[in-house]
Amino acid sequence: MGIYSDGFHRNVDRRIRRIDTTDLWIVPYADFMSVLMVLFLIMFVFAYTARNNKHYNEILISIQTEMGGKVSEDVLEQMQDSERTEQTVLKFDEMLETQNLTKYVTVTYDTDQIKIVMKNPVLFDIGQVELRTESETVLHETAEILQNTDNDVIIEGHTDNVPVKGQGKFKSNWEISQRRAIEVIRYLTHQEGLNPVRFGAAGYGEFRPVVPNDTPEHRMMNRRIEINVLRRHLAK
Repeated sequence: MGIYSDGFHRNVDRRIRRIDTTDLWIVPYADFMSVLMVLFLIMFVFAYTARNNKHYNEILISIQTEMGGKVSEDVLEQMQDSERTEQTVLKFDEMLETQNLTKYVTVTYDTDQIKIVMKNPVLFDIGQVELRTESETVLHETAEILQNTDNDVIIEGHTDNVPVKGQGKFKSNWEISQRRAIEVIRYLTHQEGLNPVRFGAAGYGEFRPVVPNDTPEHRMMNRRIEINVLRRHLAK
């Protein structure tokens, strides 16, 4: 028993002596790096909340450099795109408030685009494809906002489901909706000088209603022009 016990202790002593403690420094180092990461994340949050500050991009680049040694261009571009989008939407909201058009025009945005929906009678009279004289004010203000961006813009025309009557120039609501979209583009490019390369037109007729065409009020909502400003990651 004594021999066994003595041999056992000698084996334990050997194992203890074999333990390499040279890498134990990594434990406090990992703790330090965790604390440092939390600090930089807090700084990142502060920088994001202050993104309207003219030094916002410099702050973001500095934080990314400190955290990884290299600035992530994708992250920076996404942040800049979000900032531009919010500023553009804010300008549209202010314009609508000033012109008392909040009842007829709405502005929303998602990850793909900023959508400005202009319902009748803002731009066109019923059954007509010529812009109303009164529409020039809102389109002029819209053009001034779009001049501050270079994103692609898709103009969509939509109608209600009332059939086109007679044998006039237009045989269907498709043609009317397409022509209205083109008229808006023509004004923004010819009258306001926006780059026509940025624009595309689509006419959907009565086939994409936002509400059922069951009342005059609903049909008015479906007669609309949608100005879709594509977000930066789609406009490249």
